[in-house]
Amino acid sequence: MILDVRTSKGSAAITSDHWHVVRSHFTDLVDGKPYLREVVSEHENRAECRKAVHELWLRAKETGTDPTAPKDEFFARPPNYKSLKRTRQRRRANR
Repeated sequence: MILDVRTSKGSAAITSDHWHVVRSHFTDLVDGKPYLREVVSEHENRAECRKAVHELWLRAKETGTDPTAPKDEFFARPPNYKSLKRTRQRRRANR
């Protein structure tokens, strides 16, 4: 089940009780955070989830009509992993 939750710092986030695929895509700038994340699909195990990520990535790469499509990212996330709904970057910054 896909849930809207809050992080420990109070930011809006999304999660699922299954392995899930999160899509981060470019949208209009809202509060300095142009990337919106959404749960695209849920899966029973890690292998199925990673396969879905790969298929979605290939599909996004093939459809070159959308100028923001190259900015899309797909992530395989474990159960109950909280992903921010809006962010400044597609990926988490390396620390």
